[in-house]
Amino acid sequence: MVAAVLLAGCAVFPQGSYWRAQEPPRPEIAPAAARAAPSEAELQEAITQRWTSEDLARAAQRMNGWIGRAVYADAMQILVWCYAEPVTYRELVVAGLESLRVALDNPTFRARFPAAKETARRTVFAEALDILILKARAADPWFACQAADWLAVAMEKNRALLGLPDGAVVAEFLFGAMDRLDPYTRFMTTEMLRDYEQQSRGVYVGIGAEIAERGGRFFLSHIFEGGAAARAGLAPGDEITAVEGGDVAGWSLPELSRRLRGKAGTSVTVTIRPRGEGEPRQVRLERKIIRVPPVRDAQILDEPRKVGYVRLTGFTPGAESRLRRALAVLSAQGARALVLDLRDNPGGSLEEAVGVVGVFLARGRVARMRGRMLGATWTYGVPLLSGRGWRGPVVVLVNENTASAAELVASALLDRAGATVVGRRTFGKGAVQICLPVDWGASAVCLTIARLYDEQGRCLDGRGVEPSRDVPDGGAPPVLLHDDPVVRAALDVLRAGAPQGASTSSSGAKRENFFKNGALDDR
Repeated sequence: MVAAVLLAGCAVFPQGSYWRAQEPPRPEIAPAAARAAPSEAELQEAITQRWTSEDLARAAQRMNGWIGRAVYADAMQILVWCYAEPVTYRELVVAGLESLRVALDNPTFRARFPAAKETARRTVFAEALDILILKARAADPWFACQAADWLAVAMEKNRALLGLPDGAVVAEFLFGAMDRLDPYTRFMTTEMLRDYEQQSRGVYVGIGAEIAERGGRFFLSHIFEGGAAARAGLAPGDEITAVEGGDVAGWSLPELSRRLRGKAGTSVTVTIRPRGEGEPRQVRLERKIIRVPPVRDAQILDEPRKVGYVRLTGFTPGAESRLRRALAVLSAQGARALVLDLRDNPGGSLEEAVGVVGVFLARGRVARMRGRMLGATWTYGVPLLSGRGWRGPVVVLVNENTASAAELVASALLDRAGATVVGRRTFGKGAVQICLPVDWGASAVCLTIARLYDEQGRCLDGRGVEPSRDVPDGGAPPVLLHDDPVVRAALDVLRAGAPQGASTSSSGAKRENFFKNGALDDR
């Protein structure tokens, strides 16, 4: 298995070059063992979120102990060998035990598994887990099979004292271990893996609408032709106030998206307030497969000054080529300046993102990633034969939901292409993930194998990109782009002829010394 993992690490990063061995490591992210463990409230939230998944509940009911033990051992070996920072079997075992212990007090977990509702038996099992946690903290397993022995003991205690399905115990050991590492490392069942692969290709199963968050409220920002939202007569600017009768106040955008997605053919009841101010009404929407184009809305925004606009929604396959075609059309229409909208862009393929940077830059390094796995320490540069597709001024729009590869593009255009970044500070996800199969490919571990650094050597994880001009999105997403305050601010920058790239996040001297002597610089 380890050999397969190492080969996979080489195969997924074909473009760029390795860092030189003499470059001294200067990690900005603490090793997993040194980070604070999630609080009980955070664990409760994570447990509630995962056990609302019907797919996970079915997988837990089907899994038997022997298969679960093999899957767990394989997953723990992947984490210890391939995670971006050092992690030990002991902390993974303890995290799994603690997650199972907290799950016993979780209402959603109890609702899934009636055995957990029996107070007396649950109390006895909880006490047994407390003892196991103390013993595990004092132990030091060196191999994955030894970590799996702790899972076997927990399953034996469960069978004798409580009676949960073996799969429920295995799931908490798996997810608890990964909750200890970061928000992006997770275990995926067969169904979850299939959904993940579809989303990486820009294919979603949902209501046929794009959602935007504005001030803690959720609005439809784009309606896809042929989707359920379009058939129901919903329009951009309509507000979602509840899903299946549950108020969305306090939810995150990813949580709302997760609730709206599901299997094709299933339905979800959504409460809609027209334009965010009308009388709410309930709409039953049938989920269906939607293909989301990575590039859309290419148009001339300011005809007298020939300012073009294009929105990049994600870095799915074909994003670079579609962007080049859109810019070619805008250039043919006379566009001399560009507004590139990366708001609500969650990222995607790192190679597509590097290719997009190559549309605006002729040559040079774009980003670095650093990890422990073979192939995870890598320098990305503009492809030699890519050719620039745009040479005029650029303003990049970002917000709190601009993440991962989209942040890398914004940072590269700010520092290398002289772009002005307008909007709000970005999400701050500088973690690179790949999915490695376990259980002969039936499930997978999607884990963080490296941290992502921008052109100036700054780790984007937890940092984000600071805009040159801080402009809030405002209220509901406007129907017309000219009514969007961030777009108006971008047009003001271009009309005023302000110096491009004037940012508080880096100095001109730093740009000139970018990657000087191959060393990271975060002063």
